[in-house]
Amino acid sequence: MSSYEFSLRLNREVTDAEVEALYEAGCSDAAVETGPLGAMIEFDRNAPSLAEAITAAVRDVEKVPGLRAVGLACDSMVTLLGISERAGVSREAVRLWAAGLRGPGGFPRPVMITPGGESVWEWEQVVPWLLENGPGRQKVFLWSYSAADSKAHVLFTADRVLRARDALRLEPDDVVRKELERLLEDA
Repeated sequence: MSSYEFSLRLNREVTDAEVEALYEAGCSDAAVETGPLGAMIEFDRNAPSLAEAITAAVRDVEKVPGLRAVGLACDSMVTLLGISERAGVSREAVRLWAAGLRGPGGFPRPVMITPGGESVWEWEQVVPWLLENGPGRQKVFLWSYSAADSKAHVLFTADRVLRARDALRLEPDDVVRKELERLLEDA
């Protein structure tokens, strides 16, 4: 068995009593923290595979009434600075690409904007644009290769699954929710 480190994003902040309940539910290999990205629980979990470690951690967290895992913190989320560092260009160059003021246009749209107004992109959406249009193509290729390794791929996929589950839970229309649940079952 191997040890896997990852962080789950939670649906809300955790009370002191819930921290104890998490420990009793099997999360003795985790630490809870609240920061600018919300409530997170960081695991160092032993399991046969990363996917099994994540699945077991999610199930353990969700044993505590009211707590849900709604995503993973993973290296696939990048800011202007992260893109610039990976692509080997200035932050200003990336800002101009993103604003459509430099380059051929078509730079991917951010997937979210933080409460502080900072744009965040998924690296896997940025890489194809950089490979075709960016000046540091060789450096980007190396990053895109490492982003596609099995661990990053599992984290990225698990994050999307958890986000989809959360979106379904929040859907108020039962008919719509059931139809979309069938879509997930078909996967």
